[in-house]
Amino acid sequence: MNTGTAALVCALRGPVMLVTLGSLLTMHRFTDVTIGQTWPILLIVFGLMKLLQRLAGPAASGSAVAGPERGQG
Repeated sequence: MNTGTAALVCALRGPVMLVTLGSLLTMHRFTDVTIGQTWPILLIVFGLMKLLQRLAGPAASGSAVAGPERGQG
């Protein structure tokens, strides 16, 4: 994957988690399904987003590019 894809994965992680949480809370409110039964879905979605981040490359992992450190000199 390229740098643009890596940035897209990072940008979508928060909104995807919020939409998932909102969907689970809506199911809890309007059906007989409780949050206690559906919270593992949040872990699955988080894991999938981390996997996509890992596949997107090092730009998505938040690691710093090697270079001179501040305070030296």
